[in-house]
Amino acid sequence: MKPFLHLLLLFMITACAGHQANSSAAQDKWLALNREFIALHTKGSYDQALTAAQQGVALAQEFMPRDNADLATSLNNLGVTYAAMGRFEEARDPLERALAMREKVLGPNHPEVATTLSNLGELYVDMNLPSEAEDAFIRALEIREAELGSENADLAETLNNLGELYLRRGLLDQGDTLLRRALAIRENKLGPGHPQVARTLDNLAGIEQARKNYPQAQELLERSLRIKEAALGPDHPWLAVTLTSLAEVLMAQGMIADAEPMARRAVNIGEAAYGSDGVRMALPLATLGNLMRSQGRFDEAEEMLTRALHLQEQALPADHLDIAVSLGNLASVHYAQGRFAEARSDYERALVISEAGLGQKHGDVAQLLHNLGVVNRKLGDLDQAGTLLMQALSIREALFGPSSPAVADTLEALAFTMKDAGDTASAAAYLERAKAIRGQKK
Repeated sequence: MKPFLHLLLLFMITACAGHQANSSAAQDKWLALNREFIALHTKGSYDQALTAAQQGVALAQEFMPRDNADLATSLNNLGVTYAAMGRFEEARDPLERALAMREKVLGPNHPEVATTLSNLGELYVDMNLPSEAEDAFIRALEIREAELGSENADLAETLNNLGELYLRRGLLDQGDTLLRRALAIRENKLGPGHPQVARTLDNLAGIEQARKNYPQAQELLERSLRIKEAALGPDHPWLAVTLTSLAEVLMAQGMIADAEPMARRAVNIGEAAYGSDGVRMALPLATLGNLMRSQGRFDEAEEMLTRALHLQEQALPADHLDIAVSLGNLASVHYAQGRFAEARSDYERALVISEAGLGQKHGDVAQLLHNLGVVNRKLGDLDQAGTLLMQALSIREALFGPSSPAVADTLEALAFTMKDAGDTASAAAYLERAKAIRGQKK
């Protein structure tokens, strides 16, 4: 059974909006709070950054007029901090208020409107609202390209965000084009050692990981990690996503001993930044759990994967795709433990969520159908197993071509199912097709 991989999304530091004509002392205090917020958020001190953002909102609410650019900036700061902490529902209202206020005070095409649109788009991704996210990113892209030009660093942020969204949706070619454009701009405008360059490298690695080009993904992630360590220090929260992805890529290449220190370091950084109960802990916990599963340490794997699932169920909507990923991970452990009925229940829940969120022809849906077919065979429900595996085969042939290794996997599972059902002719035919794909002798 193959574990599911997931990429964590990170929020950008907000720009500082223009300020109003209010008392000099109050204005100076607000500016100092905003500078303090930026410094704290940049180094990943989110609890302290939240306090500074809340104080900024309280102060700017007293400025005149009531809808003012300083209040919009403080609301934006508050929203991105809640989002960075995984408190997504709390993030939405201040970000949407900031957007409305910036549109009113600054005009609908101001670059700071694009900043909030970009932040809202990332929040919508985390909230499993891909259509809303795409609309926000595209509008931000149009504003920034018109107002700032085609080679601006802020434009690269939006290109990166939209490319990241397309990666999550499986639109790899579209994502790759946007991310490579973002990388070129960021390297040119920010320098090759900037953390935002590293962020785009993470996403490009995700493209290669999805394409199963693991050595290329590893090279990109190792470069990203070097940049982040040099620019941000060894314990910054932004390192967690790179370490997690690197552990996954190393696992995919069978480099388990190399992967474990990466996964454990990601967990330690995450707990320090988000606390043990933060939803952003789910990703590093899931990666470490999958690593334990690959080593046959099933009890430890189940504990970590169950914890990751519970964190997500507490913080995310019930139909969130990340919950489907965690259910798939946990099902793979239950399968390995011989707990087939529990594995089937987990996979069925994951399939419902994934079909609703990704469509019925997505590669992840095919993987779930394949896994469900295998589990049903183990439970003796051979008719259902055959139906599910045929559905998986059809999707995989359409997506990957008739000679894909994934197609061979499903053909082999069908062969075993047909053999159990007493249909030896069909079993032999499926097995011959699988052998031909793998280059084996007939």
